Amino acid sequence: MLLSVLSMSNAFSAELTICSFNIQFLGASNIRDHAGLAATMDQCDIAVIQELIAPPYTGSFPDGKKFNPDPQSTVFFDLMEARGFKYLLSDEDTGPGIKNQNNSSATEWWAAFYKPNKVTTASELPSGFLSSDRTKNADYERVPYAFAFRTPDATLDFVLISVHLRPGSGNEDKQRRKQEISSITKWIKDHDQKEKDFIILGDMNIENTGELIDFMPTGFASLNDECIPTNTNKNSPKPYDQIIYSAANTGSEIDQTFDFKVIDLVKIM
Repeated sequence: MLLSVLSMSNAFSAELTICSFNIQFLGASNIRDHAGLAATMDQCDIAVIQELIAPPYTGSFPDGKKFNPDPQSTVFFDLMEARGFKYLLSDEDTGPGIKNQNNSSATEWWAAFYKPNKVTTASELPSGFLSSDRTKNADYERVPYAFAFRTPDATLDFVLISVHLRPGSGNEDKQRRKQEISSITKWIKDHDQKEKDFIILGDMNIENTGELIDFMPTGFASLNDECIPTNTNKNSPKPYDQIIYSAANTGSEIDQTFDFKVIDLVKIM
């Protein structure tokens, strides 16, 4: 388990630290140091989470069906809120199969925690699921979710697009990932009249530098262009996690000196 971290700011705003974490099936295991994880993420102003498999609290899906909250998810969310975080949660779960709403690792929810003294939500900016079809989507294995934020002084706003692309080392897997990123950048172009700063982040399952170069959309760059390994398998290091942004629109607001950091939770915990 690793956290990928970036830093951004502009001439008027204080620095923001943003992390992305594929939390790997939160809600599937009783053996998890929730307090330790929350403490580690406390160093971030925004924490974008992938692989949450169940909702933390009661609620309803868009079709009116009630959530089935998971106690492990509840504990983690409670601990994050106790540390001063607020959160945004997707409307439902999404996955490559024909069914969702199942509280299993076959689908996942999108979540983003944020410190309200550092950012507020900006719901009028492009946000939410990138497609209305959450299951067996033609363009995505898991339909990405966009979170829009703004600094309290309103001098910096941006949209974070959380992704978990198709895994696998085969050519078909790589082509599917390339199709997914192409669909995401098309969505960005269709919504860039209201906002220019879009950052795509999460588990992209990129295998190596060659794939990253082939995968990269025109005009975009990755903070992990060095392909630093972001998995914990020392025998097969992979640069799975990436943070991609428009070089022209957002490059000046990302701290290129800070660049891209990987927090090894195995060592920290």
